[in-house]
Amino acid sequence: MKDILLNLLWIYCCAIVCAQPDKETHELWQPYRISPRAAAQQVDISGTWELAYTDRPIEAFDDLKDKQEAFATEVPNSVHWSLYKAGKLPHPYAHLNAQQYRWVEAKVWYYSKKVEMPKREQQMRAFLSFDGIDYFSRVWLNGELLGSHEGMFGGPVLEISDKLHWEGSNEIVVEVKAANWGKMGDNFTELNRTNSGEFDYSKFNGFNPRKSGKIVRPWVIGGGSGTEAFFVLGMWQQVRIDLVPPVHVERPYLTTEAIASDEATLQFACELFANKTSLDFSLHPWHNTQINHPDEKGNVLAPLQKNVQLTLNFLSHGQQVHSLSWESEVIEGKSWVEKQLKLPNPKLWYPNGLGEAHVYAVELLVEQDGKLIDQLNFDYGVRSIGRKRTTSVRTADNWEDWQFVVNNKPIFVKGMNWTPADLLLDLSEERYRWALQAMKDMGVQLVRVWGGGLLETETFYKLCNELGIMVWQDFPIGNQDTPDYPQDIWEAQVVQNIIRLRNHPSLVVWCGGNEFNPYSFGNAASIGILERNLTIFDPSRLFLRTSPDGGSAHVYPDMDPNWYKVSYRNEPWIAETGMHSMPEAKLFYELVDSNEFFGLGKMWEKDFAAKHPEFIHHFTEYGPARVPRMLSRASHFNNMQDPSIEEITEASQVGAGEWYQVMAEGVQANYPVTTGLMPWVFKRHWPVIAIQLMDWFGQAGAPYYFLKRTYEPTHVMLDLPRLLFKPGEQIRLSPKVLHGPYEAIPKANIRVTYMDDTFHELAVREQSLDIAEGTGVHELAMDSLAIADDYRDRFLFLIVELFDQNGKKISQSQYNLRVLAQLNDAALYRSYLEEPIPWITLEKGPWLKPRVAKSSTALSLVLLDQREEDGLMLISCKVKNEGKKPAFMTTVDIGGVKRVFVADDNYFWLAPGEERTLTLKINWRESVKGKQAIITVDAWNAKRQVIKLE
Repeated sequence: MKDILLNLLWIYCCAIVCAQPDKETHELWQPYRISPRAAAQQVDISGTWELAYTDRPIEAFDDLKDKQEAFATEVPNSVHWSLYKAGKLPHPYAHLNAQQYRWVEAKVWYYSKKVEMPKREQQMRAFLSFDGIDYFSRVWLNGELLGSHEGMFGGPVLEISDKLHWEGSNEIVVEVKAANWGKMGDNFTELNRTNSGEFDYSKFNGFNPRKSGKIVRPWVIGGGSGTEAFFVLGMWQQVRIDLVPPVHVERPYLTTEAIASDEATLQFACELFANKTSLDFSLHPWHNTQINHPDEKGNVLAPLQKNVQLTLNFLSHGQQVHSLSWESEVIEGKSWVEKQLKLPNPKLWYPNGLGEAHVYAVELLVEQDGKLIDQLNFDYGVRSIGRKRTTSVRTADNWEDWQFVVNNKPIFVKGMNWTPADLLLDLSEERYRWALQAMKDMGVQLVRVWGGGLLETETFYKLCNELGIMVWQDFPIGNQDTPDYPQDIWEAQVVQNIIRLRNHPSLVVWCGGNEFNPYSFGNAASIGILERNLTIFDPSRLFLRTSPDGGSAHVYPDMDPNWYKVSYRNEPWIAETGMHSMPEAKLFYELVDSNEFFGLGKMWEKDFAAKHPEFIHHFTEYGPARVPRMLSRASHFNNMQDPSIEEITEASQVGAGEWYQVMAEGVQANYPVTTGLMPWVFKRHWPVIAIQLMDWFGQAGAPYYFLKRTYEPTHVMLDLPRLLFKPGEQIRLSPKVLHGPYEAIPKANIRVTYMDDTFHELAVREQSLDIAEGTGVHELAMDSLAIADDYRDRFLFLIVELFDQNGKKISQSQYNLRVLAQLNDAALYRSYLEEPIPWITLEKGPWLKPRVAKSSTALSLVLLDQREEDGLMLISCKVKNEGKKPAFMTTVDIGGVKRVFVADDNYFWLAPGEERTLTLKINWRESVKGKQAIITVDAWNAKRQVIKLE
């Protein structure tokens, strides 16, 4: 009992004393980010640091002699990954290993590094800049405490000019405490779950990520839904020392005002400092005062004797294509330089699929007396992204213009939502590039960085610039009121990131955050700070107070996806929607005890969680509201009474894939009323069962390919009324072509083929149409198809194909219709037709996979090419249907070695005699030495073909 009381007393003291900065310590948060310098003006001090911990914060620098478990780690990273990569703890995501990391957030962590500095020249001033420390920090230089900082999205920034040992060695020590320091809570596994699957935090003692109080931090990396096992902390972004001369520039800002055929009009601005730096100024006073009240002498401006010459160089693919120089007066202190310029023959930045995403490298040079004294480099893309009103009916006071017009072309925006690439902030360029390249290959044009996640890294943005992916960036307010947010800390984080990101051409939307009320009393101040600073620092972009708002919607109903074009026909923008599925079986064999692979068809039973602890640990939002909707979809494709892990993962993916296809087609076909779609979610931040197209490892699942086919530039679809029919009904045929802002396709041809589930052809319909230039939806009406009266508890297949006037196939879509005897029940049938009821579970069938397996065909597989490129393996292969029946759900795979891969297409229909050439991009997750990697192809009605890879 004595020990318990002492521990409680210590926790209480930490909460009172340690959760807030020492009042005698200089507070380091402030809004001004020091721009990263170029070449010799920067010393990158990321890389190898020493990491250790203590049980309590040190009182004096000499107390560091008592730190424990010192080991080498790489920065940027989190403490969790540092421990794993140093061999201190097992993989945090495997099995129940997360429980072995719970102590991490209760310790105080110390990073230390020795840094050699060059000779000081030209009275250079040195700034120690941290781009991200999560969350509470203190910094020492050569044993001297410099100050304390709060917040994870920028800072601290410290001038250390007179504290450095120039031409000598310097020791930097950084203390890091978790955002829940002093408020570590109970064991979350003992909490009950709500019907939605969330843990019931109303009974939780400790830090609540959904009621974060004074902590400005996204909840997904702090014990939020599905991430309760982890509370991340550490130095997760770059650390640098920037060397700045007495006269220097800061925070350049370039915008596009107009684009003509032979030139673009740009507006440039930057801050020019003389004998002062950013840290000598405040953004505004924090207490009541008149902002500007000069005396009779006015505000004195003191020009320096020497002016400077500013030069902007524009480089394209490493070659200078334009340069502009001008002389600027230098005022003591801080002033703004503003300049309009003409860029001749501009190459424009286009989103994915619309043209080249051209990025200029811009150099900003400062010269005095012919000598270069300062330089900043940044990327920029010339583009025009505007908006106009959609044709939707306005139904609210706050109503945005949702029709995007990109470089004068109206488009339907094909988007996705994005959560962090890794929950524990292992954010390597390789991880980002793999996922974002797969997103580009899928046809995505805009990605929403969700407000429960991160203000994303420079690497993320540079890749989006390169790949032509527009970014909608939420600020990290998610699902809560923020009346206790410290306004100075919040504003510091806001301004630093506006300035950091505003030159990126990919950034097109700022948003306050996710699913919170920006109009509540608790959020008015937080949103006011956002709005005023965007008005000051980046008025060029769309700002949304929250998502959903102003005509956008978040929708997650469990119904026939054809209802989307009915229920949401007046919504101008679908900002979130999605369907659960399970990652591939290989993931579960790697991370979950295989002894738990039983009773998987009864996940909702009360004792399932107790009998399957590792399985449930890897199930985000597990609960009665989540499980049935996933299994009901799966039950149409295979028997879910007692499935194997392979059967349930495959069926849930295909079920979700069908849902994404039909939903996405219906939303896109509603153009120009609806002008954008952003399904939830592209990739998961740790390996779990969830709504996802790609798992944490980077493996694309069936939903990725089903949605990808709808995101192609020109897509043919059938606007079916529903997927379930009763015997004897008529099927109305309404083919549509979804066309982007491209050239016309005259004399195109549409063919619809109607088959039973033995692949016997029942009917064919053909009709021609002209597809006009530009974004639009083109529709045909065809004769209806009849279902036989005695055709029951079986499936029907519809295949629609689009050909150009030369017979070349442009697009194809395939649909699986269920003909169910149970719909002869008049009440059920009427309910299904008249309202969006929950998806019907087929406990006793019919099941599609065993049905089509009765009509077998044969596949052949030929390896065409195998090569390495940028650390990945590229395989080109030819798949052919050698039989007389279509190959259903044709699937390519890579086995024998841990891997992730993305193919041109997968889970597709292959007609008799048809062949497809596919390219697979493979990332080996382990050494292939001594292992036999294979490529396979099979179908639900064709045996597997195997080729060994070199």
